[in-house]
Amino acid sequence: MRLPKHPHILTFDKTVMEEIEGRCVGFTNEHVPGGTLEENKTRTFKLKWLTQLIAVIDELNLNLGIAHQDIAPRNLLIDEEADSIMICDFNFSVRIGEPGYAESRNDIKGVIFTISARETNILEIEQKEWVQHPDVRLDHPVSEFRKALREWSEKRRRGKQLTTYKDTPNFIDWPDTPQPPLSEMVVYYGGKPTTKLILLWSTERKRTLK
Repeated sequence: MRLPKHPHILTFDKTVMEEIEGRCVGFTNEHVPGGTLEENKTRTFKLKWLTQLIAVIDELNLNLGIAHQDIAPRNLLIDEEADSIMICDFNFSVRIGEPGYAESRNDIKGVIFTISARETNILEIEQKEWVQHPDVRLDHPVSEFRKALREWSEKRRRGKQLTTYKDTPNFIDWPDTPQPPLSEMVVYYGGKPTTKLILLWSTERKRTLK
């Protein structure tokens, strides 16, 4: 998946190749000195960062047809120089409506759970009064954060409900993952070894639906 460049999405940098066989063994991203929200829990969280996060989630969901599905403090970086939030780690991302997409992991819930960090039920989060934890530092009253989340959640509920990524104006398409190569395996028929080419379970990329 190749996403358009966006100020609030961590930029892919380079692939890491193994020298002997030329295999790809990893990749690098640009370095963001501010670290993640999980790594630095003492910083003051800004309302503008929440607004930026909402905007980039809407861009992914409503314009590109992509669900991140893992919005959490460990995947949210703060670029201190630009004074902005950045989303990273698209390991669980998927096109909306495609295999692997789970409504229970939708990004609106992910954002609300991340910001509130109090409840396990999204309806309880929206209905209960929020009390700011004494260790949490915010640049605006907690009521302002709740208002922003409530208005966004309601706007998304009133808006068009997507059933497939192709309902979005600039959806991203890509070819299916090719089948991995067959592997040699020795099997025994009547006590005699025979070599067969088979597709090993350990090398096959499976999409697990829960």
